[in-house]
Amino acid sequence: MPTYLITVAGEIPLRSKKTRSRLYYRLIDNIRRRLARRNITLQVAKVIDAKIFVETQVEALQELSRVFGVHRVSEVQVLEFRDLGELAKEIASRTIEHVRDRKFAVRVKRSGRHGFTSLDVAREVGALLKPYSKGVDLENPDIEVEVEVRGNKAYLYSNVAMGPGGLPLGSSGRALVLFSGGFDSPVAAWMIAKRGVEVDFLHYVMGSSEVSRQAFSVARKLSEEWLSSYNPRFITVDFTPLIAEIEERIEWSYRQVVLRALMYMVADKIATELGYNTIVTGEALSQASSQTLANLVAVESAVSPRSIILRPLIGFDKEEIIEYSRRIGLYDYSSRVAETCAIAPTHVVTRISSEKLKSLIERLDVRLVERMAGEYRVVDVFSASPEEAVPGYSEEIDSIPGDSIIIDVRSYEEYKRDALPGAIHLSMVDFNNLPRDKPVVLYCTTGGISLLLARELRGKGFKAYSLRGGLARYRAGLEKTR
Repeated sequence: MPTYLITVAGEIPLRSKKTRSRLYYRLIDNIRRRLARRNITLQVAKVIDAKIFVETQVEALQELSRVFGVHRVSEVQVLEFRDLGELAKEIASRTIEHVRDRKFAVRVKRSGRHGFTSLDVAREVGALLKPYSKGVDLENPDIEVEVEVRGNKAYLYSNVAMGPGGLPLGSSGRALVLFSGGFDSPVAAWMIAKRGVEVDFLHYVMGSSEVSRQAFSVARKLSEEWLSSYNPRFITVDFTPLIAEIEERIEWSYRQVVLRALMYMVADKIATELGYNTIVTGEALSQASSQTLANLVAVESAVSPRSIILRPLIGFDKEEIIEYSRRIGLYDYSSRVAETCAIAPTHVVTRISSEKLKSLIERLDVRLVERMAGEYRVVDVFSASPEEAVPGYSEEIDSIPGDSIIIDVRSYEEYKRDALPGAIHLSMVDFNNLPRDKPVVLYCTTGGISLLLARELRGKGFKAYSLRGGLARYRAGLEKTR
């Protein structure tokens, strides 16, 4: 059976005896759960000083390297010996073919009482291997023979994989992550999980169900790769009524910061109700207009959340965040998540006082916040389908009926550049003379704003629809049919 020696994160052995024992127990339990999800049986798991010895029924190196709390995992051969000569011969016999015609170095670590030193082991093994090699090179070897001697056993390393470090999941509480599925929020979720926090995902549906389903796919990928020792939850809230309220009552330049405040308010109510220890966001300082220091201070002051808000990415720039996304295997998934059509893409205020923000929030129907916070939907990330996580809307359609009136709700510049054939721009529409017996199909880039407008028009008696997923998805569908 494959055998492994796990080096735990350096901070775990430094904890008090009681805490250390709890962390080791949690780490082994997380390993067992992760392997079980992959149908791999953990045969043996025991703590050896500051390391964990593991036996599995099949190869599990990469799975073990995806567990928080693991610094390094090495596939090992276990050698029992009586003296230095026997040990050196056994190591040499198992590594001759690896060093043949190559420069090599022998690295030895030792603990326990022995009649020899680590250097003695390296010297004896090196002498036996040298005739088969191109010589010893301690500075730049082609291959390293790595051995760890503990008591009357030695562990000969072969394959090695680095782990994420950190603390075992579940050892530091639970967090609710504001999750859009783009680059920032998944990396923030990963970083807080690395500190031992079990994370669940709170996603605000702000328009197209297709975009939100893409976000769910990112949450599933993150969970499969890194969070498989428990069952993360994906919580959705339909935020479109609040967006419509903002667009009706708030001036253009203040909309984004008011939207952020409402996100905090709803998240805080849900976190309090469901017993989360904290709220986590993917905010990075000044990465967006609503994330300037002044605006973040104003939002938190105006909302006064009961939950502590953690921002693991606060000091990162976008390039650093994207690099982390690549490293943890999420880049390809997050890059597919289209940004929701912005409710105020330009001329956004970058400095607002908490008093001003409070006065803006008071214009809104606060009952909507209570309603949205009470109408959340919860699914299991591993067992739910994207369609179960984010049901579609009756206003969304995938194709355009032949007799439709097509309305482009993007900017006029975008309309002029690449509008759909037969489409008219929103600014050209006379709604007083718009036929109510014909389908009215609206579209924007991702289907967010067009969905809101379709709902508004339906309230006025029009047969209004929004292109699901927006213009990009519609055109991609046309390409497939050609």
